[in-house]
Amino acid sequence: MPRRRHFLDAANAPAADGRDMRAPAEAADAPGNLLPTASIVGQAMGEARRALGLVLVGAAVLLAMLVGERWLSSTAEQAAARRHAEALRVAGAMRLVDLERTTAAQMAVITGQPRWVERFDSQRLEFERLQAEARSLAPAHAIERFDSETLSATAELEDMRESAFEAVTVGAADVARKIFEGNRYREQSALLQQAIADFSEATVAAAGAEINALRRRNALFGAGLLVCGGLLGAFLWRRLAGSRTRFLHAEQRVKHLAASDLLTGLPNRAALHDEMAAAMARAERAGTHLAVLMIDLDRFKPINDRHGHLVGDRVLKEVARRLCHILRGGETCARYGGDEFVVLVDDDVQPSAAHHLAERVVRAMSEPMQIGPLSVTIGATVGIARFPDDGRDADELLRKADSALYRAKAESRGGLSFYNVGLDELVAERAALEQAMRDGLTRGEFVAYFQPIVELNSQRVQSVELLARWQHPQRGLLPPAQFIALAEDAGLIGALMLSVLRNAFAELPALPAHWRVSVNVAPQQIQDETLVPQLLALLAEHGVPPARLDVELTETALVRDTSAARRVMRDLKLAGFTVTLDDFGTGHSSLAYLAELDFDKIKIDRSFVHTLRERPQSAKVVDAIIGLSRSLGVPAVAEGIETEADATRLLRMGCALGQGYLFGRPVPAGELPGLGEGPRATAA
Repeated sequence: MPRRRHFLDAANAPAADGRDMRAPAEAADAPGNLLPTASIVGQAMGEARRALGLVLVGAAVLLAMLVGERWLSSTAEQAAARRHAEALRVAGAMRLVDLERTTAAQMAVITGQPRWVERFDSQRLEFERLQAEARSLAPAHAIERFDSETLSATAELEDMRESAFEAVTVGAADVARKIFEGNRYREQSALLQQAIADFSEATVAAAGAEINALRRRNALFGAGLLVCGGLLGAFLWRRLAGSRTRFLHAEQRVKHLAASDLLTGLPNRAALHDEMAAAMARAERAGTHLAVLMIDLDRFKPINDRHGHLVGDRVLKEVARRLCHILRGGETCARYGGDEFVVLVDDDVQPSAAHHLAERVVRAMSEPMQIGPLSVTIGATVGIARFPDDGRDADELLRKADSALYRAKAESRGGLSFYNVGLDELVAERAALEQAMRDGLTRGEFVAYFQPIVELNSQRVQSVELLARWQHPQRGLLPPAQFIALAEDAGLIGALMLSVLRNAFAELPALPAHWRVSVNVAPQQIQDETLVPQLLALLAEHGVPPARLDVELTETALVRDTSAARRVMRDLKLAGFTVTLDDFGTGHSSLAYLAELDFDKIKIDRSFVHTLRERPQSAKVVDAIIGLSRSLGVPAVAEGIETEADATRLLRMGCALGQGYLFGRPVPAGELPGLGEGPRATAA
């Protein structure tokens, strides 16, 4: 069955953090580098507005051009029409004047009266004026043709008419009649009439052609405007279609952003609830089961605090990648918030299948992660709830998976637990205890107890170990086993240590000055770069020299983060503290690694001391640790000594120091044995 990454379409979403609890730090690493939701929608809407604006501007320009062209065309057409009308009028007037001149000439010949000659002469001036007006209206080629055709005819006709009029004047009407009736006069007169007709026709045709040309130009311009309008409409359609596509894409991106965690690309809490509701509805109809796995990263917060959000974000992205890699068909993953993830299995899951999946998750998270030059190990704890057995809605299932997670964390980190009906009470009790712890830190309810560490050969107290006790207002005095793990889970271990140290330093004046005070540092605190400055500030506040404080670091904590271990060991030694390697033998450190760490004592874990007589293997381990301490030139301290026989055997094996109920239980400073030994420390 193909592996399913998660239930969002965009499986490889850009990385940025939706950050229910933290702000994104590596949006630049995300493929595509997504814009914010408002920018995506705004960009699509902006493009649509720009396209519409361009079209409106283009339409306004086209409209202005159309109006301007229509005005210019109308003006030109009106001028051409006027010229056409003038050409028609002038042509008609020329024919009429020519006819009147011909009639006046004929009447002068027939009647012999001088007044007809005078009329003929007066019409000549009018004819010349009309010719000049016609030339102003006619095209150049018509004028040239008219001049070439009429120049000689007009001159010859004028000569013949002058001769005829002179004949009429002297009474020779017959001579004048012969001139007008002669073939030459008729030919030249006909030639002039035809030339006038052609000239008039050419003038009118030119005016009409101009009008037609204007109309054709108007038609072409109109067609051009229509084409431009069509292109503009096509442009608008394409841009709006593109804007619609981008807007739909933006809408999809908005939906994706609303449903996905931007850092890991996984579905977020809201999308998880939707998917769980759909999956439960399917399971309800089919009569099948669901499993919800609540996954909490064990050591993420110290890594994030020490190395910063950039490293923390990359760790979360690697966690998401590993989770997606191990999921199979029907299994989906979401980021629930902070360092919590949820896996939803919507097949007909048996408890064993959910158990195996949880084991795969724990194994995948326990593998070291290479984050740039850093190698970090976080681990994970898993709580499991099932539908419909443990709940019938998403919130209830998640709450009960979280309850199972609480129990798994309380039992051991890197484990898993199924929900059962008793967990709600346990979780409520744990939540109340956590709140009471916060209140107790404010009220100073955590008190300092001390257990002596003695020299085995003399049983003289050499130093004391500081141990916390909680003076609970209702439950009385609580040992560390009932609250230390909770303090670590709640991120209160640092504040708890400082509070108890402050109380312990107030008791130091009652203790011999040569006694050192040992204090345990939790694994999370090793990754806190403010640890040493905080200790120095507290010592300075009470006037206690750093050499008076012995800091105990567990072997497991040192192995877990070697770079942080080297740093904190270096800082502690430079500040003047002594350092003890605590619970030695329970971790997996190598001798080569131990040789790099500058510690002052080795503590043998109590589990080996308790089984010293029953298990030969324990005796061999203890003997090897004591031999190692001698070779390194540091004393060994055996924890958990409860019998004289164990103390004697350890002394014979070469162990220098011991601690346990044999020499004294943890007690307040005033009840410690050996308080009369040596001078007291001066009060701060």
